[in-house]
Amino acid sequence: MRKKCSKANCPAPKGLCLEHASNDHPKCEHWQGPQIGQAVEKQKKMSGTAQSLPWTGEPFLPTDIEIVSQRSSPLIIGMVGNADAGKTSYLGMLYTLLFNGIKFNHWSFSGSYTLAAWETLAQYLKIRPNGKLEFAPPTPSNPDYYSLYHLVLKKGGVFRDVLFADSSGEVFKIWSENTQDQNAENARWIYEKSSAFIFMVDSVALIKRRGAAKSEIVQMAEQLAANLKGRPVAVVWSKADEIGNIRENIKSALSDDLSQVLGDSQVFEVSNFSKSDPDIFCHKNNIAVTEYLLDKLNETKKIILEPQIENLDDMFLNYKGVSGHE
Repeated sequence: MRKKCSKANCPAPKGLCLEHASNDHPKCEHWQGPQIGQAVEKQKKMSGTAQSLPWTGEPFLPTDIEIVSQRSSPLIIGMVGNADAGKTSYLGMLYTLLFNGIKFNHWSFSGSYTLAAWETLAQYLKIRPNGKLEFAPPTPSNPDYYSLYHLVLKKGGVFRDVLFADSSGEVFKIWSENTQDQNAENARWIYEKSSAFIFMVDSVALIKRRGAAKSEIVQMAEQLAANLKGRPVAVVWSKADEIGNIRENIKSALSDDLSQVLGDSQVFEVSNFSKSDPDIFCHKNNIAVTEYLLDKLNETKKIILEPQIENLDDMFLNYKGVSGHE
């Protein structure tokens, strides 16, 4: 009889190995099936045979989330910001840094079901032979368009599935004006389902459009804060290599507004262009944004239990000891 994995709830070999988030169950220490050598020989015999996989490497849709929900509920980080604010480019840079060996302080990269999608984003950040950089095309503004990028991260022997939810800036602008607009469906889904948010502030828009850009950013921040329920937010000033060209009165006023609206959210300045190696805007802060949210989401929450006393006339239940007092 064919054996199976000894790890509780692991669906291998029919499903993915929970320990490694892949089909490499023969290499897993919990696997009780054939020896690795036998498994490799079997794979050689089956080479060329098409296999049906539950994922394609492309961005997930909401219906694909169940693929990574067997181990635990995934963390969803929502990317929020106006069009061209740098949401998709941030994700491309994050993957590029991880791919090139830049590490989190407390987390390690352990895999992804959407590697093809990550690679596509990273390709746009490569310098072309003509010396120019081509950015990712605008995210489609179709309200039914979803783009979820998956990472498996490990901390202290514990694996966490993380999904970065990206959507069009045009859709988020509609959502910021009317959350129930029928054309803001994907932005509404991201807001409702996300565990944390990366809120992008476009430095170049503030240089070119000044007060108009500031008003749009504040309006979106107010909508984000409306039903936040304690979910952490990282405020990210994108294109920070240009941040010195923003009028100081606009930058100062916007910083004050965001601090008032979003409370104690951590503020970062990031760029995709490095002026040195390492560069704090490019190499350090892009990584720090995600790690800040991961650490906040994994903080141990204190729970204070207070007994509910229904009978206030009961002297026994109201007794607080010799040092107690009303």
